[in-house]
Amino acid sequence: MDRYSMIVALGGQVCGTVFLISLVWLWVSRRKSAALPRDMVQRIDLRLSEMQQSLDAVAIEVERISEGQRFTTKLLAERGISAADEVNSAREVVGRGPAR
Repeated sequence: MDRYSMIVALGGQVCGTVFLISLVWLWVSRRKSAALPRDMVQRIDLRLSEMQQSLDAVAIEVERISEGQRFTTKLLAERGISAADEVNSAREVVGRGPAR
């Protein structure tokens, strides 16, 4: 390897090392400054707990709706009426019009 090739190789290594060190330095300084203040963390925690309570309330309401649906289905099954019979009987009542 001649003298100029050695200078180019060493120059590339020095520049690459400086570049990597600066990247690591920027990454470390950004991680230190990215820490959230304590009051912001508390607000986020409060909002998350409110969302959890809302989600629990919605889950309870959905369970109540599904329980009502099961109860209605059970009653209809015990009476022996299918959904098609109900629709047909509703059409007959609407189609007759007022009694004279």
